Amino acid sequence: MQLLFKELQPVDSFIIQMPYPLADRDRHLVTMLYKPIVGSDAMSLYFTLWSESEAQTVEELTHYYLMDVLNMSLKKIFDARVALEAIGLMKSWKKDNELKRTFIYEILSPLDAATFFSEPILATSLYSVIHEKAYLRIRERFVKKPLLQSGYENVSRDLQDVFKSNHDYTKLSHIFTPEQLDQPSRPKKLPLYSLDFDFDLLKSGLSDVMIPSNVLTLPIKELIAKVAFLYSLNAIDMQKVLMMAIDDQNRITEERLKKTAADYYKLSISSKPPRITQKLEQQSEAVPQEGKPSKDQALIKYMEETPPLEVLRDISNGNEPLPVEVDLANELIFKYGFPPAVVNVLLQFVLIRAKKKLNKNYVHKIAAHWQRENIQTAEQAIEISRKEHDQYMEWQNAAKTPAAPYKRKNVREEKVPEWFFKAKEERDTNSVTENTVSPELKEQRRKLLEELGIKEGKVN
Repeated sequence: MQLLFKELQPVDSFIIQMPYPLADRDRHLVTMLYKPIVGSDAMSLYFTLWSESEAQTVEELTHYYLMDVLNMSLKKIFDARVALEAIGLMKSWKKDNELKRTFIYEILSPLDAATFFSEPILATSLYSVIHEKAYLRIRERFVKKPLLQSGYENVSRDLQDVFKSNHDYTKLSHIFTPEQLDQPSRPKKLPLYSLDFDFDLLKSGLSDVMIPSNVLTLPIKELIAKVAFLYSLNAIDMQKVLMMAIDDQNRITEERLKKTAADYYKLSISSKPPRITQKLEQQSEAVPQEGKPSKDQALIKYMEETPPLEVLRDISNGNEPLPVEVDLANELIFKYGFPPAVVNVLLQFVLIRAKKKLNKNYVHKIAAHWQRENIQTAEQAIEISRKEHDQYMEWQNAAKTPAAPYKRKNVREEKVPEWFFKAKEERDTNSVTENTVSPELKEQRRKLLEELGIKEGKVN
């Protein structure tokens, strides 16, 4: 990065230009869509230049004026300016003289809402800095649903149906000079002036059989460069994305390419949405540490910031995960709708306790339970895995237990009535009574045998 005084000095003058008038809707678009991305300083500069451009006379001002009005340092003004330039809200032109340096600051209008949300860099950047509910509310506010016109006939008249002309405009062509008709147009897409992407390397790994050359049209190539920039993907990564994005009819649509790149990023790089940050070097002040995070905090941070493939590598001591493990991670994300952080907790819980042996049925059983419990964060996943640990271990042991021997199913088991046990108890009591002889009875029996002259144990 060059030193600031080589880029800008307070004595440098500037002139503001606005090629077309901006309306209140543009103000709403900039405030709601662009401000969360570039920050308050950039918006203050943008609205100040906008206000100054509406003056009746064009006046040359110095940057001392901006520093005074905005109450900002020259460094902050420069950072705000380049942020506006990068996001397409401003252009800067410079002219160096021996005596002074002059700039022209051209204020540009924002993209319309539909175009903004179709740009992957802008839409994803906005989503990454605001809450999901706020993002959906803003999108519904600006992107109106088309009116239902099915069943209606267009009865609008054309110009020639209503008006007629008595002049031969071919004789008046001299009044329609190109200079008079050439007016600057509003931007229709995000300016990406430098596509620093290696398309030669991308094509070298793709044959015409896999990706026909006619598929890579100019809009698709521009979108490839944008999503590669947004998700920090190289040409090798984009080869995999294109292979997943192409359909059965050898077509790649913009929506399919955006979704595939987002899914690849979520699985391979990070579970958090990407954010665009300025390359400018900032002097960061040392922030005092309040103490080391707890083990749970460190674990949650690891689960939230690490992609599932990296977690699988860590569990396998750096070895590449097996295809079945990768497929299972994909199923947990796309079939059950779990965030990557929840998938990380589930994979680590199962693989570590199962000694790195994967049982798909066991994983799906826990996943179904978590889906019913609406587990959406790593903290919730860790909590339920500890709470239901014993239950999950029973499921795991049941999955390991071999099948029981063949047993007739659907055999009706008759309930034994209570009277059966009472009758059995009475029979057992009588049997004991009959087989038990009391001493008194024995003595009477002995005397009777003596009277009869019979010794006990002998029969005459």
